[in-house]
Amino acid sequence: MKKTLLFTLALAAICILPSCKKDPSQGKVVFGKIQWMYVKSYKDVPLVEQYGHNSWGYFVDFNNDGHNDVQFHSTSELGGKGILTELYCCDENTALLGEIIDQKFTLLANNANDSFDYNSTFMSTNVTLFRYGINYFPMNEVKYIGFKLTKDENTGLGWMKVILHEDYVELLETAVQD
Repeated sequence: MKKTLLFTLALAAICILPSCKKDPSQGKVVFGKIQWMYVKSYKDVPLVEQYGHNSWGYFVDFNNDGHNDVQFHSTSELGGKGILTELYCCDENTALLGEIIDQKFTLLANNANDSFDYNSTFMSTNVTLFRYGINYFPMNEVKYIGFKLTKDENTGLGWMKVILHEDYVELLETAVQD
């Protein structure tokens, strides 16, 4: 009787354990989805601050911890060269989602419902979005920029919903994992 009970329990455990596998979608972030995310909307918030006669930009704190994570920055070049718009990571704890092409980091311009996870390629770097009439990022359309935040031993993923214009970036919304 004891052997039969033990055999039945062992068989039940073998049958149940495979059904307890981790959901493969866990850890993935889907652009535009806000479930389990801290969301901040920038609709109707003027973000362009003047930092000088020919330069303007703004800082973004994704998780409201009082620490700036990225800065969008545009400069009007003297001499008629045009506008230079860049995105800076404020420190090594913020990394942008991209890919390495020919040993160079390229920022990804993602669409709603695209996804990424912790195994994606991230780099804490500065990227050029627009330079003197050359687009390095799609213009005048809603795109998503993914990022990874590391604080102490915690890591969270998130996204920015943006529109790049010729002389500034319109930030619509940010979301970061809670």
